[in-house]
Amino acid sequence: MQLRRAIAVLLTGSVAASLALAGVTPGSPAPQAVAAESDQVYEVRYVPTVGDAVIRVEIWRDASYDAAKQPVILTYSPYNSLAEPETARDSVGETFVPEGYARAVADVLGTRGSTGCWDYGGPKEQQSGVDVVKWLADRTWSNGKVAMIGGSYNGTTASMVAARGADVPELKAIVPIAAISRWYGYAYGNGVRYFLNSQEPTDEGFDTPLAFDLGFGKTVAADPMGQTFADTIRDRAAECGAVEHTEEGYSRNPDYDGFWRQRDYRKDARNFRAAVLLAHGWQDYNVKQEEGTELFRRIPVDRPATRAVEGVPFKLAYLTQGTHGGATDGPQWDGLLERFFARTLKGERTGIAGEGPVITQGRTSSGDGAFTTAAGYPLPSTQSTRLWLQDGRLAGAAPRSGRVASYVETGTSVEEAPLVNGLSYASKPLARATRLVGSAVLRAKVRVSSETMHLTPVLVDVAPDGTERTIERGFLHVDYRKGLGSADPATGRWLDASVRLLPQDYTVAAGHRIGLRVQSSNTVWAVPGNPGTVDIAEGAAGRLVGGSSLVIPTIGSQARFR
Repeated sequence: MQLRRAIAVLLTGSVAASLALAGVTPGSPAPQAVAAESDQVYEVRYVPTVGDAVIRVEIWRDASYDAAKQPVILTYSPYNSLAEPETARDSVGETFVPEGYARAVADVLGTRGSTGCWDYGGPKEQQSGVDVVKWLADRTWSNGKVAMIGGSYNGTTASMVAARGADVPELKAIVPIAAISRWYGYAYGNGVRYFLNSQEPTDEGFDTPLAFDLGFGKTVAADPMGQTFADTIRDRAAECGAVEHTEEGYSRNPDYDGFWRQRDYRKDARNFRAAVLLAHGWQDYNVKQEEGTELFRRIPVDRPATRAVEGVPFKLAYLTQGTHGGATDGPQWDGLLERFFARTLKGERTGIAGEGPVITQGRTSSGDGAFTTAAGYPLPSTQSTRLWLQDGRLAGAAPRSGRVASYVETGTSVEEAPLVNGLSYASKPLARATRLVGSAVLRAKVRVSSETMHLTPVLVDVAPDGTERTIERGFLHVDYRKGLGSADPATGRWLDASVRLLPQDYTVAAGHRIGLRVQSSNTVWAVPGNPGTVDIAEGAAGRLVGGSSLVIPTIGSQARFR
């Protein structure tokens, strides 16, 4: 089966576009394409939704399965203008329609053939997704069960609808691939505006919200016929909240306010009731890997022995060393997906509920490693190792006396170049190979001279010859050290600031050292803050005691050094 090709389509929308008119009238079936079997049906429908808008849905199914009823596999996407003219006739459809599943692809509210305004993942967009799921489940040929699948934004909509929980019991399964679980976290790393990617420049994708307010949110379907088309033209001319989107999405001091809370599905993870097969790449720095791992961690699993429903029937995480387009790399994925849909949509006993629940691929300094299975995330065998920052060293014991290390931040530091404006620390060589899974945390005692300054530490693997390889990177707007709800600037005094780095699955070889770069800009990866002086306490400083430390999530046992 060509599911990996399907996922690439779902992730990027980079399908060869055709702008030939499809000749579809609103509310009527699309002209049937040439098909191998006469029972194949391709149709376009419009689903009423919030604000008197309608959502365009394209459906491909094999009508020979109608009598037995068939489940629906849905993708709710803003990118369908890249897949004209028949968006549902994709690789997912090619794989599953012959197996008795209906394939549906719908245009996100305010894009392509759907009327209304693009809502930046907000409550109107969420409700429209719920409405589409319910409508599909209610078709005479449907068995009432719907799954949602997609990558990037297309997978985000799956989590978005699943967060409504009991409001949408028809949603039985979701497959969010490289998907956003909290829109604030897509734009900002703890208050720091993300920017580019030096490792995989093409991985960055479409800038949000600009690419939608001025791009996908202005698209129309390539079949300009009927009142629905006229309505889309009218709605595309509206302002559609673009000013608010820009103010929220491109701020140097971004409060996690009501706008972002409405677009945070992770906070509603306890409401999820659809089975979950989540896929994400550890090297995804478009939709950061934390968007997947943190959502997975928070989704509860139901306990069958109790009367109440506490969570989802089961959940699985599939974590590769892929980038944004590689979340489903590896030979296991196709089989996992087939068994997942067969179990959740058709009730077949495939054993999928007992697999995993975490399948993760590690990495070393020499390359990608094998896939392993774990009983949960964070891995139950995690044993934290704490190291102390002392005069260029990462030491196993806290310093007995205080020392202050300083640097001048100019907004020019990059992890790809030798460190000039910052501090560098390294441990002794490791006595044995040490696996890290999850997020390292820098617990810094810091003093800054200006408001809107950042901490952007980088955890590195230092080889015996001195070469470095990035393991994890982190970001913190110091004014948001107490929480993201509002900034609390404090200059010229000692502060407690913790930076949780973006998670990885990485093994540092024996003889290598664990290194840490403490800097206040990482200008390829994030927009710099203000310049100024940064002091890091190595030991007692003012009323703060204990100095600054690094906590790393080591697996099996704490790290041991020579």
